[in-house]
Amino acid sequence: MRKIVMKVSSVDKLRFQNYMMQLKRAESKAEADTYYRLAKKILEKGRKQA
Repeated sequence: MRKIVMKVSSVDKLRFQNYMMQLKRAESKAEADTYYRLAKKILEKGRKQA
C-alpha cells in the first residue's frame, strides 16, 4: 500500500484511517461507497490547504 502524505490535521488523519478500516469491513456496496466518499472528502480538503 502506498503511503499518502496529507496536509490535514491529526484528527482528520485519524478519521481517514478509521474510514479506511470501515471500508475494508463494509458489508454492502452502499456502505462502502459512503465511507469512500467521506475519505475522499478529507483528501480533497488536504489538497485545498496545500
